Amino acid sequence: MLAQSGRAFDSEQHLFEIKWDGTRAMAFIDGAGVRLMNRRDRTISDRYPDLIQCLGAAPAGTVLDGEIIVMKAGKPDFQSLQKREQARTPTKIKQLAAHVPATYVVFDQLYHEGVSIMNQPLVTRRDRARETVARIAAPARIIMSEGITGGGIAYFQNAEQMGLEGIIAKRLDSPYLPGKRTDCWIKIKRCETVVCAVIGYLLGDTGDLRSLILACDTSGQLQYVGKVGSGLDEAMRKRLMTLLQTRPRTNPVIEGAGKGHWVEPGLYCTVRCMERTKEGILRAPVFVELYEH
Repeated sequence: MLAQSGRAFDSEQHLFEIKWDGTRAMAFIDGAGVRLMNRRDRTISDRYPDLIQCLGAAPAGTVLDGEIIVMKAGKPDFQSLQKREQARTPTKIKQLAAHVPATYVVFDQLYHEGVSIMNQPLVTRRDRARETVARIAAPARIIMSEGITGGGIAYFQNAEQMGLEGIIAKRLDSPYLPGKRTDCWIKIKRCETVVCAVIGYLLGDTGDLRSLILACDTSGQLQYVGKVGSGLDEAMRKRLMTLLQTRPRTNPVIEGAGKGHWVEPGLYCTVRCMERTKEGILRAPVFVELYEH
């Protein structure tokens, strides 16, 4: 089940819970064991042997929906999770399972003892999920995503202050609708707006504009901060290509920007992103507006 984007609001008909910054995963527990599947329907069980072992205690015929996260300093750490996601060899996976332990945050249950409960209201499904989590008895690895009803605005503001990704609002009486994006679930995400200098660009296979290469002023120095392609409609791509081709440059104005076609300074844009990583890179950037100097 998917969520629409929206803004914070108050409602006694909605549950507000943390939007966990991790990998969405379905857990299938049956007679054959435990499987973890990501949103692309790919099996990721081999990457998380620590979770598989814990989930094996759930009753057969259970299907859970949740998020795999890695906790660091009391909140989800996406960069640490990426280490787990990218591990492929058994030795590396074993090492990371021991030193970068994952947590599975359960927020819904779809099947109980082999019977679908997706048509039951959210509040009923969550009660069942809470019972399942309690039976697993691995509080450090399998936890329930709790939330509140009513004060969604204050809840979102608290999430922002804590540096969390945001919150999800879910209608208490809603059924589970696989693969559908409706206003039964509304994602409310924290974001930052950053002014960036366009220092280059990348082209797609057909020669059209794929993404802009960006830099930002950091402590008085221009620093590479990543690329942005999301948010660029066809009209803006054409306009940008016209502007970019009038200011070619042989080398990038800064080091560390990788490969690309380079341009002289003078084009700027605002970009909305979730946050900047420790290295200063924009995370989940979306193009907002172009400026010319």
